[in-house]
Amino acid sequence: MDTTRTPTRRILVAYDGSPEAELALGWAAEEARGTGRGLHVVAIDDALTSPWGAETVHRGEEALAGIEKTLGDLDVVAETRVGHVTGELLGAAASADQVVVGSRGHGRAEDLLVGSVSQHLARHAPCPVVVVRPTRGSDPRIVVGVDGSSASSAALEYACRRAERTGARVVALHAWRTHAPSTDVFSSDPRALKGLAHREVLLAESIAGLRVDHPDVFLEQEAVPVAPVPCLVDASHDASLVVVGSHGLGFFGGLLLGSVSQAVLQRAECPVAVVR
Repeated sequence: MDTTRTPTRRILVAYDGSPEAELALGWAAEEARGTGRGLHVVAIDDALTSPWGAETVHRGEEALAGIEKTLGDLDVVAETRVGHVTGELLGAAASADQVVVGSRGHGRAEDLLVGSVSQHLARHAPCPVVVVRPTRGSDPRIVVGVDGSSASSAALEYACRRAERTGARVVALHAWRTHAPSTDVFSSDPRALKGLAHREVLLAESIAGLRVDHPDVFLEQEAVPVAPVPCLVDASHDASLVVVGSHGLGFFGGLLLGSVSQAVLQRAECPVAVVR
């Protein structure tokens, strides 16, 4: 495969020929068309588990055959690699605009699914990581987990930029674990309701600048006193994308995006983007 072309900041796609990898490739191609980026499509066989050497490389080349021709309207570099899957992808991600992987894989790179590889990429890749799976709903709605941290601010910015290209609406969702409401002995008002009002104000303040920077994006906000993971997973049922920060715990408290993002990767029912 021709790897001599080295334009800057391509979208990196992990590819193994599986249906899930085809979905990832299609998602990445759409993103490339919308952003003007090229694609870097890589087929990897883990050298630690594969004893076949040249046969492994040939199998990877077969998986990639025809991709450059099929995506002829895009600037595509396709290559095969033999090595540790996570290490190879992290190395390639150093010069990538973002990394796109399928939710499952097959063959000797079968760890390339929502598991060790994608979880590791989400934690350590220097760019956004998108795990693609079939979308159940038809609503062009991007849900963003917000906790007031810098990572969630980056997630909101990522979502708004994509919404500008796709026409999707953005839902800024802050969810937190709460206990049964107790009563303030002086005012007799439920404390949980006071907390909700306070969080709604902070959420509104955290997205105020986005309304100015992205005036054409329809931006909603929701503050929900429900544990973050089930809330985001439930919101994913009819969403086109869920976006979360790679780590967090900002001024809201109670939404540690580092752990939340990993759980959402496992359980969401639409593509998930993890942004730092």
